[in-house]
Amino acid sequence: MKLQNKIVVLLLLFISNFTFSQRVDIDKLRFSIKRTLYPKNPQGENVFFYNVVIKSNPGIRQFLTDEEIISEIKIDGLSQIDNQPNALTVNIIMDDFVIRKNELVSRTEETKDKDGKVTARKNYYKTKITYSIGASYDVRNSQNVEVIKRTNYFNPSNFKVFETNEFTSSSEANKYYLDNSVTIRSKLLRGEVNEMTNNLSNYFSYEVGYKKQTLNDFIWILDSKKHDEYENHQKFSRKLKEELEKFTEKTKGDDTDVVFGPIIDYYTKLSKLDIEDKHQKKLVYASLYNLSTLYYYLDDPIQAKIFAERLVKDDIDEKDGKELIKNADALLELFKKNNKYSTHFEREIPNPDMTLVPARTASTSNLSQTVAVEAPKAPRFIEGMVITNEDKEIEGFFFNDFENAPWEVQDGVRFIPATLFNDGKFDKKSVEKYSPKELKGLAIEKKLYIPVLFSDVSKLVNGSPLGATAKKYFMEVVKDGKYKILKYHEAPPSTQVFSGTMNPSTNTENLELLTLILAPGEEKAKKATTNYIEEILLKNKALYDLYLKGEYSIDKKPVNVKRDMLDRMAAKSDLSDNIDLIKIIEALNK
Repeated sequence: MKLQNKIVVLLLLFISNFTFSQRVDIDKLRFSIKRTLYPKNPQGENVFFYNVVIKSNPGIRQFLTDEEIISEIKIDGLSQIDNQPNALTVNIIMDDFVIRKNELVSRTEETKDKDGKVTARKNYYKTKITYSIGASYDVRNSQNVEVIKRTNYFNPSNFKVFETNEFTSSSEANKYYLDNSVTIRSKLLRGEVNEMTNNLSNYFSYEVGYKKQTLNDFIWILDSKKHDEYENHQKFSRKLKEELEKFTEKTKGDDTDVVFGPIIDYYTKLSKLDIEDKHQKKLVYASLYNLSTLYYYLDDPIQAKIFAERLVKDDIDEKDGKELIKNADALLELFKKNNKYSTHFEREIPNPDMTLVPARTASTSNLSQTVAVEAPKAPRFIEGMVITNEDKEIEGFFFNDFENAPWEVQDGVRFIPATLFNDGKFDKKSVEKYSPKELKGLAIEKKLYIPVLFSDVSKLVNGSPLGATAKKYFMEVVKDGKYKILKYHEAPPSTQVFSGTMNPSTNTENLELLTLILAPGEEKAKKATTNYIEEILLKNKALYDLYLKGEYSIDKKPVNVKRDMLDRMAAKSDLSDNIDLIKIIEALNK
């Protein structure tokens, strides 16, 4: 009888403790939350503006203008505009972008039979390019005192490597690099600079700006369906996720005590369970973790730290506890520096004083089928670079026929090496004349020119082909890739080829600006016509079907390729205004 009583007592004790002695499985419940951080290096509440000053050389400006780089520097919570009071100044110095070496490299792929005997070998070739770039930056306040010290972003002594795609013959690999060397340089530089401006914008936003964040984080949720706390834990945890995701950069919402009070009470109750029981210990861990995380996002780092410290002190999870303490300390330090204690606030930027902003000139360029050419007011010289057939890069200054007489540039350019320019004072012997046969390419600011074969039938006069046979011209690359879009300027009838001068009486009205296409593997460019575009698209059934359905039409209407005689003639000589050429080329280049 006594034995039976003992069994009953033990059974009752087991049942009474069963609720928190059951198996505990917890899962991560992920959520996203928005907030705004005060600066790590605060400059004062009256600092609302910044400007960016770039110092670069021709080797950079031939591919990227200073204005392009400046526009990509963005600091959260500040507005970029020149010459405002109390403004910060971001100084960036761009040093040389240099191709140190290009070399043809190969590899051999072997095919073996089941016995390990080599049955076939195939060679692959590519061009390996070694290059370097230099760049440094600092940030100064309105008193010209360094806020962020001068630091190298790119070290010119650190060489970088780029490799082209592989080809099955060395001649193909060489030809690809020769044909695309200027484009490759442009892509390499733009890629490096884009990465730099993105990283610096992010860094400056944390250091001196007001960084807007969308964070992805998690809390723990009970996933043991047979556990007595399953329903409650699911309810409170999912409610916590839902409420945190309502936060914006500007507000946490109203009545946070009312909203989060019951959740805090629930987790606090669970956090007091007996950690000697391994199942209860896991539930205690989840509760302490969730409480620390909740108080952190409620902008109470002190309370967040208290719950995190229990994870360490009670040997529940030292690693997670220390990470939560680290985050709480960092937030508390940020609050102390700024004497502000919230990550949800609205920062109003006043209107700038536009009378202090220096005037700037803007220029635009559009690709069109025809252009009226005027004599613009342009500088006599323009900085740039030529790339010789020996792959030598030479920086210097071009006579600015690019704006004054673009058709003349197509036949040849006049160039003065930077070492001989001397601020526009130079000897006539210093002037180099380069024809398209003598260069791989040339670049000015952000425009690239490559030598391409083309037959200009507009030069047929009285049936006599005056230069209508294919010859090489320098042409601007409008859209790069496997298929390239190029510009070709029709020359006035009286213009002397490669003269470097223009007859003042020459009529430059109604000159055509032809849009050309250079297909992959072709040396000769062709005029972009409806017929030629359809011929290209026919090689790709999927794209051709999209074309027929109107995917590449401006008006999105289906295309009828069954045309009458007049329409067929027009399709052979011109490009329909309804064709979105850029979109087609982008699709072909994917």
